[in-house]
Amino acid sequence: MSSSTPEELAPSLSAPHIIVFPIVSLSVMYFVYGFYTLLFGTCIYMMRSRQKENEQLNWNLYLVLTVALFIFSTAFVIVYTTYMVYGAIVAFTAVKTQDYEPFMDYLTHNAENIITDFLQMLLSILLNITAECMLVRAAIHHAASIKLVSSADSPLLPDLGFEEKDCHTPDIVGLVGAIMITIGESDKTIDSNLALYKVGSTIVATYQTASPTVNFILSFLTAGRIWWIHRQVRAHNIYTTKDKLIYAVSRIILESGLLYPIFSIITLVSANTPRTGIILFDFLPLMILSSGIAPTLIMVRAKLGKNVESLQDQISGIRFTSRPAPREETTTIPQTPVYSIENLGMAEVELEEGNEQQMMHGKRSTVMY
Repeated sequence: MSSSTPEELAPSLSAPHIIVFPIVSLSVMYFVYGFYTLLFGTCIYMMRSRQKENEQLNWNLYLVLTVALFIFSTAFVIVYTTYMVYGAIVAFTAVKTQDYEPFMDYLTHNAENIITDFLQMLLSILLNITAECMLVRAAIHHAASIKLVSSADSPLLPDLGFEEKDCHTPDIVGLVGAIMITIGESDKTIDSNLALYKVGSTIVATYQTASPTVNFILSFLTAGRIWWIHRQVRAHNIYTTKDKLIYAVSRIILESGLLYPIFSIITLVSANTPRTGIILFDFLPLMILSSGIAPTLIMVRAKLGKNVESLQDQISGIRFTSRPAPREETTTIPQTPVYSIENLGMAEVELEEGNEQQMMHGKRSTVMY
């Protein structure tokens, strides 16, 4: 049993690293996860209410993908919480007992640590695959819903030289790298395992760089493609009443789709920048949760945009009634016809005819007297 803290372990066993870092990281993660839970509930409610028959199949697909995103995100929150709490307990125990052997084992080849690392990488990859599928399908659906392309048309990306499977290539490469790292971490004393670990680390580093790049390109191309289709249609003097919705969909996809690339860049910079002091919290949960929040936020904002447009259509169809002036001689209330805004001219003509008939009827009554 050692009486002093080894110099190489001092940064990992400092009070900020053992106490402050886990507490702040978990607090930030649960705050973001709470927002995601609220967003997920809103999305599910909006998907399950007032669905048109021709949209039922598409929204059912989005519902499955949205639920899958939330399940993967919840699983990551559980795994990350276990990882942080267990690591803090091991480090605190080492400082308290001055026995650093268990902590060294935890850092090198601890089975629990290896499993949690692999699960975090696996869930991150699954979230990316699901989010990319949802982003592509959402772009196709919204382009079809504005009647600019049909669902049978080629799905946007092939028109630009991309296939949907190309978006998942970095994810497959990242999964291979995660498996190699897990095998290599099992026992680094073996030269083959150590070499496998180094190769896997290089592959995962490449994946972490390529994934946000692909996600950014995907968001930019899908939003830009919808805008370009609309621009081409307008160039042929074909106009639609949904111009504002079209621009809103493009903006929504671009803005919400940039969440994951932005947090990925921040995470990579914070992880690879030399530290002059301790970082208050880990950006990794924000990056992974943003890959689930972004497509869910796109669906909610797009659905809200459609609801606003539907409300405007209802307001434009408000019906007015033409009510002739009541006669003093009788208390009978005539049945009044109902007209929409488009038929206000007809309502005015009939109103004038009704007034003329009333005046003629009044003259006839005067002659009889």
